[in-house]
Amino acid sequence: MVDIDAVRDWLGRLPGGSLVGQYVDDWDAFEKLDRPVVTLFGSYDTGKSSLLRRLLVDSGSDVPGWLTISARHETFEVNDVEVGGCIIRDTPGFAVGASDIRAQNNSRRAMAAVGLTDVGIAVLTPQLATAERDMLQKLFTQEWPVGTMWFVISRFDEAGADPEYDLSEYRELSGRKVRELRELFELDGRTPVFVVSQDPFQTAGPDTDLGRETWDEFRAWDGMRDLADAFAAVSPSALPGWRHSAGQRYWAVVLDETVTELRKQLSDYTARAEIAASGVARRDGWESELDTLDRAAQAGLDGLVEEVMRRSWEPSSGADELQAEIQRTLDEWFTKHDVRLQRLQQSVRKTKERERARPSWVGFASLVAALGSGEDASTTPAGPGGAAEHVETVGTILLGMLKVANKAPGAIADGKARSVKVGGDLGRHIGIAEAALPLAVYLAKVVDEQRADRARLNQDKAAAEKRQQVVTECTQRIRDTWQPFVDDVREAIVAETRDQVDLDASLRRLVEQLQEAVAEGEGLLRAGSVPLLQTDA
Repeated sequence: MVDIDAVRDWLGRLPGGSLVGQYVDDWDAFEKLDRPVVTLFGSYDTGKSSLLRRLLVDSGSDVPGWLTISARHETFEVNDVEVGGCIIRDTPGFAVGASDIRAQNNSRRAMAAVGLTDVGIAVLTPQLATAERDMLQKLFTQEWPVGTMWFVISRFDEAGADPEYDLSEYRELSGRKVRELRELFELDGRTPVFVVSQDPFQTAGPDTDLGRETWDEFRAWDGMRDLADAFAAVSPSALPGWRHSAGQRYWAVVLDETVTELRKQLSDYTARAEIAASGVARRDGWESELDTLDRAAQAGLDGLVEEVMRRSWEPSSGADELQAEIQRTLDEWFTKHDVRLQRLQQSVRKTKERERARPSWVGFASLVAALGSGEDASTTPAGPGGAAEHVETVGTILLGMLKVANKAPGAIADGKARSVKVGGDLGRHIGIAEAALPLAVYLAKVVDEQRADRARLNQDKAAAEKRQQVVTECTQRIRDTWQPFVDDVREAIVAETRDQVDLDASLRRLVEQLQEAVAEGEGLLRAGSVPLLQTDA
């Protein structure tokens, strides 16, 4: 017995937004019906539609236009029709293992309809359940009150025994199939099982404009009288008990399927949060390494210009020789430290290439694409109610929650994982030689000017201070030339990790909320693990 109020409260507090309204609306619409709801379900081509046509025609009711009879998959929606004192629902057929969206939607609609019914009728062919056995077994174990789950073995004139030729063989085969069915699903004698031939030898075919007399010659053995009598015996007086049991089944399935979906979402978002966290850690590590390289380069620059100028005072050094010496010194400094930058940038790129080749990256990249799209993440799929219809919206409300959380400047702006602009020179503004040459020319010119008045510069304190000012200015020019090299690498680090860093905080919060929601939902499942008692209601 599930605590329905607790389940509804929990659904109202799910991360990203409430689901309870959708479920309540579906349940309220069903609960307001004042007649028993009987739902036909099973795989497609088991004869549900032809069975419903036969019940309608035999009761003197008109066959609605939406009811089509075909060997193909023709029923795509859940439809209601009145027969006697009951509302009968025809559902799309299960398509177990189908990969196309329409077939999957059909199965989902059928399962949802069975969740909102008083009496369920599983319609099977004479071969009994095959691929859909597990799906049916899941429905049968939802503790239906005695007398509210029926089985119909349909189209039995195709079972292999001709009743018009050997009626005893037909009936013996019928009894054997009933026993097989009871063994297959471990049914006791209280579960009604009917064997019918609703349209013997396809007498009516696809026609819907028919009269009762169409099947008069087969009524002695087609089994439809017993089924019609069972419908006539469905009493509205049992409705309160059946609705109570239906409520327990419905909300128990809502709880179970929502927890199952939340577990899946938790697993998916935990993996994505780990990808995001790894991006944050990588950015911190790479930027720390870049800062270390930059400090080492700056330290190597300290005193470099002053040493060059000191050597320029040597009497043997000429202007050309001096410029060549300055050029060589700056080339060595730029080359030494630029090689380290290149190695770091290559490491960043290769690490990201390896990361994006891993399967785990696909889920993160798809999330980035979804967040960057212009689609409304709050939309919900259309269709009839039931847990199977609504659990899909868990993913959309979580996506919508992340979209809201990442609308800040700098957050996800497009659907593509960004990458830094890289080229053959790793995106540098200028090369090493181009960077060093103008500095060397400038420094050589300054030195030449100073050497012209070397004596005064050595004796005049003000001139010495001027000399130090020149050293400081030259050093700053070199630093200014070096800075774009560092900035390019920093830009690469930021660009390669931007999506991960942008999503890190919101993903961590979402995972925490999902963990709490799953833990609470699992607690409700454990509390309701005592099975519903079978009743004779």
